[in-house]
Amino acid sequence: MHGFKKLLSIQNLQKELKIKFNEKCEAFLKAMYSSSSKIQINEELLSNESIQWSRVIKGKIKHAINFSTFRKAFKSDDISFVIIQRAYKTISKIFNLVYSDLIENDYHLKIWREGTKIILKKSDKLNYLISKTYRIITLLNCLNKVAEKIIAVQLSYTVEINDKLLNFDQMKGRKQRSAINAVLNLVHDAQMTKSWENTLICLLLNVKEVFDHVALKQLVKILIKLKILINLINWVKCFLQNRIIDLAFDDERQKSKKISTEISQDSSISLILFLIYIQYLFSKIRAKFGNLQSLSYIDDVTLYTEGRNIDKNVKMLKNAAKIAFTWAKNNAVQFNDLKSELIHFESHKTTLNQMIILLNNMIIKSKTCIWWLEVWLNWKLNFKVHMQTKIVTVTRTLHSLFRLMNSEWELNVKSGKQLYLACVTSISDYDVEIWWNNQKSYLVKFRKLQNAALRKILSAFWTSSIETMQIEVEILLMKMQLD
Repeated sequence: MHGFKKLLSIQNLQKELKIKFNEKCEAFLKAMYSSSSKIQINEELLSNESIQWSRVIKGKIKHAINFSTFRKAFKSDDISFVIIQRAYKTISKIFNLVYSDLIENDYHLKIWREGTKIILKKSDKLNYLISKTYRIITLLNCLNKVAEKIIAVQLSYTVEINDKLLNFDQMKGRKQRSAINAVLNLVHDAQMTKSWENTLICLLLNVKEVFDHVALKQLVKILIKLKILINLINWVKCFLQNRIIDLAFDDERQKSKKISTEISQDSSISLILFLIYIQYLFSKIRAKFGNLQSLSYIDDVTLYTEGRNIDKNVKMLKNAAKIAFTWAKNNAVQFNDLKSELIHFESHKTTLNQMIILLNNMIIKSKTCIWWLEVWLNWKLNFKVHMQTKIVTVTRTLHSLFRLMNSEWELNVKSGKQLYLACVTSISDYDVEIWWNNQKSYLVKFRKLQNAALRKILSAFWTSSIETMQIEVEILLMKMQLD
């Protein structure tokens, strides 16, 4: 903790300045955690048709241990993943027995529910008196992380084989459903709509402070309604209740304190539980509006419809937004109004004056370009803004690499190629399946950047043959790379 500037003061929820360490701790805790009542479960709600929960087999335990990253921070018990992995090679039977019995008997050890939270400042924030301008990093027990990973894998598998648990268009936390897949779905539907000379109208909503607004009591009710096995429901209750943390900042450490928490952002199982928590939102909207499509990527919720009657479609989205906000109010979820956006994908720029008024009287005006899941999408879907941004980023990264090559140490050809592939190509190739359609103008710009990199890696003259340098460095032609 040494070397960090101390937090002079922090505001609590009543906007009162707190200066003493204990007072600042209380302000952080009240901002991070809401009070939670004890859960009352009516087990009669459970039917004999509960979704089956697969047994924990030793292969899953072995995978969770061996594929855990060494870079994960561990708690003060000094038991890292390296130690656990080496111990597993010697006493694997004990590990398999302990994890299997604990999970199958729906119990999470108390010591695994303890953690130290480090408070760090977020960069480029204007007002550091507000608690939300700080990043919280939790140091958890590595044995606990293994248990969470096993449950996350089990639950993800259960979700994939039972289509009733999640909607098809709920992305993230599931195999082959990344941000790229979400954007591809939207772009495909928008391009098909334009080919029919229709207009696709898209409303984008953002769930505010996603993991902080999951009511544990409501989550349990949803799990019961979905007929999840009682063992898993009891494990979730045990996992989320009676947690103990201590805060560490300003070179001081708070005494351990019991907290009432909802879903923890630091847990590997939190993501899949949140997806289950919001899945009824999409079911309600689709039950009311059968022609309306939805996409979600964690906290980014997208509602869209297509047709030639613009006013009718805007009205449909407005009513769908009312359902979404009503559902959110009843389920302790909030939407971030400042991140709500509206866009029309069409062939002719005719709908800029369209708007949607939300339940809280927030006016969402139509935009010509939006930033969604790291991709710039404009009304024409020509990706002009996105490509301008990407080329600037690639150029800046390439120049940083050139400065490193010009240093007194001088990189050899092998190291130069590795850095180029890791730092530059990873940027240019990311999301290429979304925007690449054999555009000659984009190909020329990327080819120039690649040629400059080849000359620098090989310290070649400007007139050197590009084909020869590509063979020498073993880098694909830009056209083949993009294809």
